[in-house]
Amino acid sequence: MGSEELIEGIKKMVSKLDDPDMAERFEGFEKTLQFHFNDTENYYLVFKESKCEIKEGETDDPDITIITDSQVIIDIMNAELSPTKAFMGGKLKAKGPMNDMLKLQMLMK
Repeated sequence: MGSEELIEGIKKMVSKLDDPDMAERFEGFEKTLQFHFNDTENYYLVFKESKCEIKEGETDDPDITIITDSQVIIDIMNAELSPTKAFMGGKLKAKGPMNDMLKLQMLMK
């Protein structure tokens, strides 16, 4: 499994902020989301001013951390797995405020 497919999945998630209604929902959401992947490089997302920047590596102090395998994120982005099922099934672990995670879930649908 290549990291190209993973990056495309993350870009697909972030591109939902191009929708004005979705961007409005993320107004004032200035958070950092760290993805820790068990099988490839790590990435983090910086949300600011209803936009999101994808960065490679790790950030020192993320607001939210998601720990999973890259295939789980790809499956979620391709609507083959719901974020809730992934979490409840132990395929995805998340740390951070529940309100923030629920907001991020909107981007994963």
